[in-house]
Amino acid sequence: MKEHIHKWLTEKMRVTGMLACGIRSPDRKTFTRSVSPQFASVALENACRCLSDTFQVLNSNRFPIDVVRWVYENYFVYGFIRQDGHCLAVLTKRNETSLQKSELEAIVAEFHSLPT
Repeated sequence: MKEHIHKWLTEKMRVTGMLACGIRSPDRKTFTRSVSPQFASVALENACRCLSDTFQVLNSNRFPIDVVRWVYENYFVYGFIRQDGHCLAVLTKRNETSLQKSELEAIVAEFHSLPT
């Protein structure tokens, strides 16, 4: 899956409104991409780890959830998890130039169909 992830994340950075994204696999390997040095790889990896931990805690407490959204002053961070434990984090601006809902839905559908 590693090669597919790298290629797919790179392609997603071309989507209007996408600032950064990352995938954390169940074996704790994390792959990230960003359009700005403001979102350093180390910080994105930490965010992906926190996202994975959040899903684990929610699921262990019997909250059957597969989508989260963290709201910040200027940004949204969306999180998605697959049945196999792969997590996707997507960072967008919180304004009119943000990632459109239809584009986000398409990205999530592609994420769920990525080969493992």
